[in-house]
Amino acid sequence: MTAQRRKKQSAVEIYQEIQQDFQQDRIKPVYLFYGDESYLSDQLQATLIDQVLLPEDRDFNLDILQGDEITAQSAYNICQMVPMMVERRVVVIRGFDQIRGNKLFASLAKQPNPAAVVLLICDGNPRFNADPYRALKKNSEAVQVAEFAPLWKNQAMKFARDYAAGQGCQLEPGVVQILIEFLGTSLALIVQEIEKLITYIGDRTPRVIQKEDVIQASGQTRDINVFELQDAISQRRAIDAHRITAQLLSSASSRPGEAIRIVAILTGYFVRLWKLHEARRRRVPRSEMAKQLGVPPTILNKYFDAANVWSLHDVKHAMQLLLSVDCEIKGLSKRSPQLIMTLLITQLLAEPLRPHQR
Repeated sequence: MTAQRRKKQSAVEIYQEIQQDFQQDRIKPVYLFYGDESYLSDQLQATLIDQVLLPEDRDFNLDILQGDEITAQSAYNICQMVPMMVERRVVVIRGFDQIRGNKLFASLAKQPNPAAVVLLICDGNPRFNADPYRALKKNSEAVQVAEFAPLWKNQAMKFARDYAAGQGCQLEPGVVQILIEFLGTSLALIVQEIEKLITYIGDRTPRVIQKEDVIQASGQTRDINVFELQDAISQRRAIDAHRITAQLLSSASSRPGEAIRIVAILTGYFVRLWKLHEARRRRVPRSEMAKQLGVPPTILNKYFDAANVWSLHDVKHAMQLLLSVDCEIKGLSKRSPQLIMTLLITQLLAEPLRPHQR
């Protein structure tokens, strides 16, 4: 029987391991970072510089280069320079995959400069079947290759809770869900929003961020916010849905941006309804359903109520409408966001056409 495959590490787990290595001075000569979750690689860049160089030593021993602004030979030569009056120098090349002719760095992978730490950060995904990436990955003793892939929703929720706790704050149950629905799983946006909320609550004790704080800090109100819109749609209250949508758009600084955000949150909502229908069909225990939907158990009943109003056929139709509207808004449609969203709400809440009626 073959050995069980090792569970793939999340981007946060990879980050934590490398950060610990940096802090304990277990530093390799070369690092290659890639992946869409750039917040973590940015944080490691800062940690590496702080660990290796004192502020007063950075003028002559730190180079931060942009791949689209330098030739491969010039970048390679900088990586081979010796430090001045310190043990090691640091070279960071951002957008490493933008350097034309970077195959030259296969030599660096095979014979790295022992007096330098080189951090290569790619904007895209490297092709590891070709040099320099093949050579970099092959020499694992001197080079560490790390992928920072986007987090799954549950991983981003845990990150948000842990980050807030590290800042001396607690997130009220349900707040993490709201943040992820508002922002997605981008860690940079999550950190920015949590720091904004910490400033918003000030010295209030206990230091707990509540749902009302998230809504009010975003410029919305108790009655006019995207979650009230979500409830109005789930209950098929067409008049309220049109009213809330119009007010959200009219008060937004960017109406196309607000429309995109509304569509994204509604899409996530209908995805969860779809999952609930599938879980019911497979007779998943109720105790497991909240976990599969990615929602707090305390609000699961609201999803059951919505699933009784929205059949699986209706949910699939809603998803098609939302996908179409998302493409239209992002495709710079000549129609205004107000008109696009009005038509969306009208079509979403039209009397559903059952299969036997078609």
